[in-house]
Amino acid sequence: MDPVNGNNLSNNHSMSSKQRLRWTNELHERFVDAVAQLGGPDRATPKGVLRVMGVQGLTIYHVKSHLQKYRLAKYLPDSLSEGEKTDKKESADLLYGLESSSGMQITEALKLQMEVQKRLHEQLEACVSLSVSIKLCKDSCNCE
Repeated sequence: MDPVNGNNLSNNHSMSSKQRLRWTNELHERFVDAVAQLGGPDRATPKGVLRVMGVQGLTIYHVKSHLQKYRLAKYLPDSLSEGEKTDKKESADLLYGLESSSGMQITEALKLQMEVQKRLHEQLEACVSLSVSIKLCKDSCNCE
């Protein structure tokens, strides 16, 4: 019996590695602790998190996916829609909740992607503007 999700694990590696995992609060807390021990979400690797967690039945694929969602939560906007304010913990909780509501999962993921693209575009515009300003400054003082 698999303690992670209560299913019998098949001996077939491809079947067991692709089994859906329900991240319980306790399992998620162990994950968060492991990520913290490894230096935070940007420094933690799936293999390291898996090793530190030490949960039987948990695979690298489960951890990779969860770490990706956890990292994404770090970059969620401060306002999700129509001025709703949230902090990073609430953002992580939102992404954690996405796993259990498959109907809204795609919609929310698309909203997050659009917000990230919007912010990247704004940063790109700022870089271009700064580059133009620097060029104008150099041209006006005849600098190379």
